[in-house]
Amino acid sequence: MSRILITGCSKGLGRATALELTRRGHEVVATARKVETLAELPVARRLALDVTDDASVKRALEEAGAIDVLVNNAAEIMDKVQPRTEVVGIDEAQFLGEELVDVCTKLANLGKRVIVAGLDTDYLGRPFEPMPRLLAIAEEIVKLLAICVRCGNPAVHTQRLVESEELVVVGATGIYEARCRRCFESNLALAQEKKDSGPQLMIRSRTISSGK
Repeated sequence: MSRILITGCSKGLGRATALELTRRGHEVVATARKVETLAELPVARRLALDVTDDASVKRALEEAGAIDVLVNNAAEIMDKVQPRTEVVGIDEAQFLGEELVDVCTKLANLGKRVIVAGLDTDYLGRPFEPMPRLLAIAEEIVKLLAICVRCGNPAVHTQRLVESEELVVVGATGIYEARCRRCFESNLALAQEKKDSGPQLMIRSRTISSGK
């Protein structure tokens, strides 16, 4: 039996993974930003954890105690998985690079049940690799939707609220929010940059000619 810490257990794949691993006899430490959302989850321990907050991560790890597996990148997954491992859960897959596709394929070919969660589009609404390739080879796909903060409709996009052209900007409240297709603004960062620059004066030169 392993002691396993799982993030994002309030709903979706995180919650399903926690239930499955508990059913298989493992000691599961379930975490979520709001620990009250875990109240009815039948696991060994429930902890508050915001993965974008270093202090929250440190506090949760101290409270969780010893855990059996810690994975920092896709290449380490194969080294950490043991022959007796039956289920492998991978969260935030969009941050683990192209090699994750090969890792997941190898694990599946070994008979492991591989559960992968991640964003399928980036802050501009473009496909967020390696998720599109993972979707193409998966036997089962569950697409979860949030609620648009503007209109309340199902949200498929992650709206970035701050100016940055970096593909990955880690953050939570005040940096990202869920938006539906209609309310999503892919150029919001650029618009914010123009707004912050203040009024501008444009001077256009003209050639003045005198007639005779």
